[in-house]
Amino acid sequence: MMKHDLRSNAWVKALAILITISLGVASFFGWVYCGVHWDTLFDIGDYTSSAAYGQAMNDRYSQLMALLDYEKKLTYGGTLTYTEQRDYAYWEEVLSPSSTNFRYIVRDNATGEILFSSKGEDSLAGVSDVRTSVRNWSPSYYSTDYDDDTGMYTYYDDIGREYTTPYPPDSGNSEDRLELAIEYGVDSTLPVQDAFTEARDSFTKGDMDYLYLTCISTLSFLAFSVFLLCCAGRRKGYGTFVRNWQDKIPYDLYLCLSITAIAGCTAIAIQGLESVIFYYGGEPYADALYGVSGTALAAGFGLYAALLMTTATRCKTHTLLRNTLIWRLCAWIGRGCGYIGSWWRATFGNWDVTKRAVILFALYLLGTLITTATIILIPFYQGFVLWLLCRWVKEWKNIRTGTQAIVGGAPDTVIDVSGMRRFPDLLEHAGQLNDLGSAINSAVEERMKSERMKAELITNVSHDLKTPLTSIINYVDLLKKEDIQDEKAKEYIEVLDRKSQRLKKLTEDLVEASKASTGALTVSPERLGVTQLVTQALGEYAEKFADAGLTPVVSLTEEEVYVSADGRHFWRILDNLMGNCVKYAMPGTRVYLDLVSWDGYVTLSLKNISASQLNVPAEQLMERFVRGDESRTTEGSGLGLSIARSLTELQGGLFRLDVDGDLFKAVVSFPEIK
Repeated sequence: MMKHDLRSNAWVKALAILITISLGVASFFGWVYCGVHWDTLFDIGDYTSSAAYGQAMNDRYSQLMALLDYEKKLTYGGTLTYTEQRDYAYWEEVLSPSSTNFRYIVRDNATGEILFSSKGEDSLAGVSDVRTSVRNWSPSYYSTDYDDDTGMYTYYDDIGREYTTPYPPDSGNSEDRLELAIEYGVDSTLPVQDAFTEARDSFTKGDMDYLYLTCISTLSFLAFSVFLLCCAGRRKGYGTFVRNWQDKIPYDLYLCLSITAIAGCTAIAIQGLESVIFYYGGEPYADALYGVSGTALAAGFGLYAALLMTTATRCKTHTLLRNTLIWRLCAWIGRGCGYIGSWWRATFGNWDVTKRAVILFALYLLGTLITTATIILIPFYQGFVLWLLCRWVKEWKNIRTGTQAIVGGAPDTVIDVSGMRRFPDLLEHAGQLNDLGSAINSAVEERMKSERMKAELITNVSHDLKTPLTSIINYVDLLKKEDIQDEKAKEYIEVLDRKSQRLKKLTEDLVEASKASTGALTVSPERLGVTQLVTQALGEYAEKFADAGLTPVVSLTEEEVYVSADGRHFWRILDNLMGNCVKYAMPGTRVYLDLVSWDGYVTLSLKNISASQLNVPAEQLMERFVRGDESRTTEGSGLGLSIARSLTELQGGLFRLDVDGDLFKAVVSFPEIK
């Protein structure tokens, strides 16, 4: 429930509006006054440097020029109308020594002869600051006619005289040309009470009171403007902000009309003040001009207060943008596009892509023909089509980016379809890709879950086998220590010992293969010398190679090469690869072992001829429990290559198998370190 206080009272709001208008008018007049009398505010010079003194001097000089215009007309034989006679008499009176402290002497600039003056040669006796100017007093030609038959010019001057001469106006009547030298100033004794004495009396050096009052008035005006913002939209008896009739006018229309009206009122006020300050300061109707300016300012600040309050009310009721003609036009266009889109989907939604492309192109051509008839619509139509194309390309790019992310291994990526409502095909395609990503993600999760279950199963079964297997191995070992004379029994014990050891090795391989494939093994990288490790492995397998009828052909690096790997796991890789050769290589053949350092990698390769026909792809050979010997006559478990690959990849290396007929090649590569 909105709290009711003074801000909800209608009389308080009306009083605040009136005070705001009054403060606004006062501030405006105050700043104008400070601008005109800046010299008195900031202690510059004496009263003759003030704006009031300069304005009075300009007024008197302008009146002298008006008087001289009448004198020129009389001098050159012209006559004054009744109104001109009255004005002439008025200016003579205004410029007389008894009416003003302004003094002047007007001379013929060529001879120095005094033509007009305030009081003869003594006119400038008391003037301390004499100013001068020069003025052309000859008649001005304002109309010229040329007769082709006589070759004569006929022209008239500004006092109505007619001339006929074979010369252009600017080359004749030199005897009428006269230049005036004007000297003028102010009697420094100021014997007469006039605008100059008022300027002296009103001049006070450093009087900052007007400036302080104007600043206070302006700050108060701003404070009451803030108060009006707080009052806007509040009404007693209502629990929420309420709009009145002016708040329901479209805001853009209201804003344009208000700004125009405020600008008009301000222009009227400025024009009135300018007339008073620069032209009619001492005239009787100056007060009327002040009244007109004040009234215009009051109207302008009233419109300002209304605009301020309606803007605040619209913001509080969240209708500032919605209640505009532009918003309504956009909403109407949006609804129209929605209707067209619904009709389009209902009519052409089931058409194939080719038909829709043809229809769209035909509609584009039709729109081009229609807009061509009204040239001004062409840029708008083409711009709209370009905008649609850019939007389509942007959304298609989003689909491509999302597709690349899904293909690149992030199936949980969701393509944003919020901007595709205008393009049903893209929306449908993006939805299908999102569904595909979800399906892939689910499948990957299921497979990972299955792999984890398999690994757990292998680990648990292997652990359960260890206890009885250990007992069997221990009892077989005890039997071997007994003094048994029966040869058959000894043979049976040897078979038991051999098979139990093989079962133990198989169990250990199972656990290690499971851990290696899931990355559960601990890796402790260190700097290993590969050449030395391979040499040691060859030494340990020399007897096994000889027993298997294999001849190793070794090619090692001349200098030691180093890799970063876990020594125990790297040794297991070598052991599995060489053990694989011993088990499956054809007797009487060579085994080629090459160790090279190339392109930043240390690469170890083993090649041999398989004893059995290799009908299994190389990738399948690296799977668990897969053996090249399909008859399974050897004692291999089918885990050696799988373990070697898992351990290699776990340490950041590369493992590759190549099968060419019966030729078998295993390649292990690790990044070289120095």
